[in-house]
Amino acid sequence: MAAQAKLMAALKKNPDDDDAPRPDLTPITPTFDDRETVKLRKGNLLGVVTWEQAIEKLQLNLKHDFAELAATVQKMFGNVLANPGEQKFRKIRYSNPTFIAKVWSLKGGAEIFEVAGWKKDTIEAGFLVLPEGTDLALLQRALDELKAETEQRAATEEKKRKLDAEAAKKGREARAQKAAEEANLSAYDAAVASSSSMVVDEDEDMVEAIEKYVQGHPELCSNVPGGFDHFEIESQVAGPGGVVIATVAASNGTKYYDLVAHMKRSEGGQWSVSKVKVGA
Repeated sequence: MAAQAKLMAALKKNPDDDDAPRPDLTPITPTFDDRETVKLRKGNLLGVVTWEQAIEKLQLNLKHDFAELAATVQKMFGNVLANPGEQKFRKIRYSNPTFIAKVWSLKGGAEIFEVAGWKKDTIEAGFLVLPEGTDLALLQRALDELKAETEQRAATEEKKRKLDAEAAKKGREARAQKAAEEANLSAYDAAVASSSSMVVDEDEDMVEAIEKYVQGHPELCSNVPGGFDHFEIESQVAGPGGVVIATVAASNGTKYYDLVAHMKRSEGGQWSVSKVKVGA
């Protein structure tokens, strides 16, 4: 009995309940954006193609295929927009070989017609039909989307063309630089080859030219009391323009100095010195 009394007390209406605020149960009218969101979600659940899906598929086509599809759709939709009352422009046999090749078999071809309002087989079997009363703004949107994609592809292609041209230019410049370096190396090797046979036999003539140059430039011996008393050619290499660079050992008593002489032999066989550098 005690338990039953407690239950009845718990279920008894509280007098204060009449004063408590009640929740607002007025139906909420969805906004335009809410309706669009619900419609989009419902469309996806039912397998209806969205604009985003149609465009993504169109973007998968290669350059030539997309150009063919865009041109064909532009002509077909343009005919309807220009002549909305002409029934012949609002019906397409989708088994037509040309239509299949240029639109129906390509990625996004069927989808762009679907989102633009065309119906397949529901009005007439074997045909895509644009029903009377269809919002023609859908056709214009389809054309705008195709135009935007065409312009984007053109911009991307132009950017790639410029990058390729720049890379090709750099490649040509690198090859030209390499060829010039190889040409200089070949000239250098040729100078070495042409001078090597005479260099060995003409050390005395070279030493004589070096001695004469040093005598005419006393500043070279400013740190060598009494000057150099002996010169000996140690090595020769050919430089650019027929110049021979000779490494010379110069002595002053028991002290030796390294000299580098830039020399050239005239057509008459005479050696001349253009520069001598002295090192300890």
